[in-house]
Amino acid sequence: MHTLEYSFLDGLIHPAQLQTALAHAPQACRLASFSTIAIPLKSGTDEQAAAEGDALAGAMNLHAAAGERAADISTLLLQGNAHAEWTAFACELNALSEPVSYPYHQIRSRGKIVHASAPSPETRFASLHKRNRICLETPPHHEHGLYGCDFAFVVPKNDRPGGHIHLFAGGGGGIHGGSPALAPRPASWLGLYPCGEAVRAAQHLLDLNAAHGEPDNPRKRRLKSLIATRGLDWIGDRLRQAGFTPFLGHAPIFLSSGEWSGHGDADELLIPVPSGTLADTPGYPLATALQEHLPLLQQRIRLTPQGHLRLHPEDRNTAHLIHARLKTPDGHTPLSIASAACRGLPHCKRAQAAASSIKQETAAALDALLAACGLAREPISFRISGCPNGCSRPLFAELALIGRAEGIYDLFAGGSRQGDRTARLLRKALPIAEFPGYMEPLLHLYAAQKRQQPGLTFGDWILQHIDRMENSGGA
Repeated sequence: MHTLEYSFLDGLIHPAQLQTALAHAPQACRLASFSTIAIPLKSGTDEQAAAEGDALAGAMNLHAAAGERAADISTLLLQGNAHAEWTAFACELNALSEPVSYPYHQIRSRGKIVHASAPSPETRFASLHKRNRICLETPPHHEHGLYGCDFAFVVPKNDRPGGHIHLFAGGGGGIHGGSPALAPRPASWLGLYPCGEAVRAAQHLLDLNAAHGEPDNPRKRRLKSLIATRGLDWIGDRLRQAGFTPFLGHAPIFLSSGEWSGHGDADELLIPVPSGTLADTPGYPLATALQEHLPLLQQRIRLTPQGHLRLHPEDRNTAHLIHARLKTPDGHTPLSIASAACRGLPHCKRAQAAASSIKQETAAALDALLAACGLAREPISFRISGCPNGCSRPLFAELALIGRAEGIYDLFAGGSRQGDRTARLLRKALPIAEFPGYMEPLLHLYAAQKRQQPGLTFGDWILQHIDRMENSGGA
C-alpha cells in the first residue's frame, strides 16, 4: 500500500483541495498529523505510485498556499481580521529556527519514504524534529502546546502587530528522574515586549545558549537546559544587560490547551474527526457530509493540531448544516476531541508503539469509565506518544501514554488542563490491554473527591494522589 502525504502551509486546506483528496479516496483519507493529510494510492509499484502521487499533488497544488514557516500559528490569529499582519510576523520568526517549506508531498510505503517533492526528505524529517519549537498564540486557549515550546509569542487580546507581545521561553520535554537540564520543563514567561523587540530578545537567548549552554550535546542543546541550569534570574540579568527591559504586567491566563474550549461560538465551528480518518462510520457519515457541503465553503479549512477540522467564522452557516447532517451537538465528548496522538507505529520510523491508531479506542474507554463514575463529558487532557520523543507533547497533559515497545506504555499523569505543568510517572511498562482496568479505581476515587470539590480537575487530583503514594511508599 502506497500513501501520498500532502502538507499544507499553516494547516489551511482549500475546500477544492479536500474535494480532490476525497474524490481520489472517498472513505480512506487520514489526517496524518497537524498540516498533513494522507491519501491512499491505487498503484502497485514505487514508480507507478510516484507518478500517481505527483499527479494528485499537482492537482492540489493549484489551490495551495506556498511559503516557509518555523512557527505554528493559532487559529484565532489565522482567522482574525489581522491575519495577514500576523502571518507576516510569523515569517519574522523564521530567523529563530530552520523554517520548513510548503506545500510539500511525499509517497510512503510501509512507513518508508519512496518518493518526495523535495530532494532530501530525510533532511526535512530531521529538521522537523531538531528545530526550535515556536508558536504564536492568543488567549484564552492555546492549541500548540505553548508551555512545551522553545519560544512562544502570545498576543494580548485584540492587539495587532506593531503593538506588544508576551514572550515565553525554555519549554520542552525530557527525562524524569535525571538532572534539571534533562528534565521536562514548562516554558517561562519573560515579560511583555514590543513585537520587534521580543523577536530580538529571543535571538539573544539563542546567542546566550550558544555561548553558555551545550548546543553540541543532543540531550542538552535546547534552551530549556540552559534556563534550568543557570536559573531565570541569570536569564533576566543577561537580557537587561543587553538592553531588553520588559513592560510591567502579568502573564496571560489560559483556560485550556487543545481543541475543546467549552464555548459554543468556537466549538460549533469544529468538525470532529475522532478516528483520524475522513470516512463514514455508523451514525457519523463524515465523508459524505463533507462531500455534500464542501462546495458551499468560502474560506479555507483549518486542519487542527489535534487532527480535526475547524471552519472559518464566515462559514458558520455551513458548519451548522454539517453538524445537522452529522447530528453531533452531543455526539463527541470534550475528552475525545481534546485528546491527541502522534503518528506512532507503523507510520513513524522512530516510534516504538502505536499512537494515532489506538487513540479513538483508548479515549472511548476512558469516556466509558468516566460515565460509569458519574463524570460524563469530563474534560481531561489526554495524549499518546509512540516514543519518548513526545511529538504529541504528552508530558504536559493530565494523562498520557508514552510507548516503550509494541503494546507497552509508561503512564504519566499530573499535568494541567492549561498545559503549564509537567506530568509525573504513574506506572511503568503498562500493557495497553490493562490500561482501562488500571484507571477504573483511580477514576472512582477522583469522582468521589470531585463530588466534594466540584472545581477539582483530574490533573490536580492525580498529582496529589501520586504525592500520597510516594510518601507512603505505595505503588
